[in-house]
Amino acid sequence: MHLNVHATKDSSIYNSLEGVEKTIFSGPHPSGLVGVQINKIDPINKGDVVWTIKPQHVAFIGKFFETGNLDLEQTIVVAGSEIRKPAYYATRLGASVSELLMDNVSNDNVRVISGNVLTGTKIAQDGYLGYYDNQISVIPEGDHFEMLGWLFPSYPRPTLSSTFPLFKFFKKTFKVNTNPHGEHRAYVVTGQYEKVMPMNIMPQQLIKSVMAKDLELMENLGIYEVIEEDMALCEFVCTSKIDVQRVLSEGLELMAEES
Repeated sequence: MHLNVHATKDSSIYNSLEGVEKTIFSGPHPSGLVGVQINKIDPINKGDVVWTIKPQHVAFIGKFFETGNLDLEQTIVVAGSEIRKPAYYATRLGASVSELLMDNVSNDNVRVISGNVLTGTKIAQDGYLGYYDNQISVIPEGDHFEMLGWLFPSYPRPTLSSTFPLFKFFKKTFKVNTNPHGEHRAYVVTGQYEKVMPMNIMPQQLIKSVMAKDLELMENLGIYEVIEEDMALCEFVCTSKIDVQRVLSEGLELMAEES
């Protein structure tokens, strides 16, 4: 059993735990993803079964066995550039988000996401918190189009491209939206995936093997080692605008059906 904590967070509460192997991770996202951590500690092979659980869910289980009552209260964060007052709230699993957003959204044309902006699920403003989510994100809806947006810089936004290198010299907070800034196009090899993928796999070749439904190649390229969230950054930086997480999900379902 492994207990993984982050180097910059206070984890002293776990010091007295016995029967676990403690591992400390450091660095920015995606160092906190369980898929990345498993890959670094004990990579998954075909036939392996790995269970993961969050500390909050451990508390749910422990409280249930102690009291006999199922108390699903948890602390979540409501944040995003379109939230007037980002804050933490005490609520329950599956709670309605309408009261959390009431009079707290700066305009109507927004995307409400249960979870984070990379892997979360789009919900309505009167929707509900996802079972595994502890965050509500609200960002601008990207339903506008830019004329020749690939040719001229418009507003500052995060980029790995060297087209406008000046953007790379400033560390700042960007106000991002859901606009993909382009349509689906030829799936070209750019090396962008490898820049954001901390695992020792070939991510673009893996996605291409899923598209080709080549089961043997999918296995050889490490499909058992990843889940959708592990490749969310690949989708974010994808020059070809490929729905990487959706494609990977279809590949995982195909492997499950064929196993």
